[in-house]
Amino acid sequence: MKLTIATVLLLSTFCTAKTHFDLELEKSKLSNKVFNHYDSDKSKTLSLEEFSLFSKEMKQKELEKRAAKTLKFCDKDKSGKIELREVPTREEMREMFEKHENTATMCPMDVRMFRFIDTDKNEYISKEEILLSYQKPEFGVGRMIAPRRDELKDFKEQLKTCDKNKDGKITLIEVTAEMCYMDSGIFLQYSPNPQKSFKIDAVTHTPKNDQKERIDHIFEKECDSNHDQQLTLVEATSKWCNITSNDFLRLDIDKNSLLSKIEFMKIYKEHTQTKGLPLKKMKNMPPDIKISIAFHQCDENKDGKLSKDETGTCGLPADLFEKFDYDASGTIEQNDMDMLEKQREFRMVDMNHDNAIDPKEFAERMGNRCRVF
Repeated sequence: MKLTIATVLLLSTFCTAKTHFDLELEKSKLSNKVFNHYDSDKSKTLSLEEFSLFSKEMKQKELEKRAAKTLKFCDKDKSGKIELREVPTREEMREMFEKHENTATMCPMDVRMFRFIDTDKNEYISKEEILLSYQKPEFGVGRMIAPRRDELKDFKEQLKTCDKNKDGKITLIEVTAEMCYMDSGIFLQYSPNPQKSFKIDAVTHTPKNDQKERIDHIFEKECDSNHDQQLTLVEATSKWCNITSNDFLRLDIDKNSLLSKIEFMKIYKEHTQTKGLPLKKMKNMPPDIKISIAFHQCDENKDGKLSKDETGTCGLPADLFEKFDYDASGTIEQNDMDMLEKQREFRMVDMNHDNAIDPKEFAERMGNRCRVF
């Protein structure tokens, strides 16, 4: 059978239409489907309770997906469980990193971590045990630290970001500016005279800074789960990294929806600078930050609760205490702090601040994350 030109063109158009994939359209469809599922009262908006249920179930699905991926890469014989012989040693893992081998499909745990997760000591790990490990932030699966390939090169790249006028030199003002957020102690290691600049190309060593090493450790081991040297909102707000969505949005200086190491350093230094300070010295901080600090610092009898007397001693205003005692129990407890975190996440999505999340807000803020469903 001969095909006419018109038929060929028609078939070509049909095939093109069938194979074309519109990511934004598909994301919108998926977002609407998820939105409608959690809009239980069919009000065309999500309340705090409805959104919190979505957030809770989404995070659980993300963990289950992550556990399944770990099982896939570690379970070499496809037995449905990970045996000790299938797990690499820490030395073997580091050797793979140093040889630049494909680490994307590498088993993300070593022997030491295996023994910790194997709670019943039967020499194998099930998917359920992997999920339980996520509740132990110090040993969660997938938090192996990749060795730095070239720390000096990394540091120079940071300095280039700090070099505001792009003259190849760093001044004290540049190094302590918001985009750079290093301290003056680092600057003085390269220029003993605070009035003089130093050349980036002349730098031959990374700064001797215990705090920097601590930041690197937290960033790479606890936050940057895929080791790409930047944090997504999912990574930053995970229970292991524990950065609030408010902090993420505030310190995403270049507004690219990712946190760089430099932006992360600012968050970390803010947290360490406020640690141990009396609350009255934080009068310019947002109320939710004040109550978070008070909860961790003002519990004098260490009972896991914050009483009105304890907050009064700490300098927290009485009206603020009443506001965050959500269950009106007379104490601020973990369930109140959980509610505070739910409200923070809700506000991040509720862009017009009308206390309801409409389909457009949901799609824009949560569209990509809906793919776990």
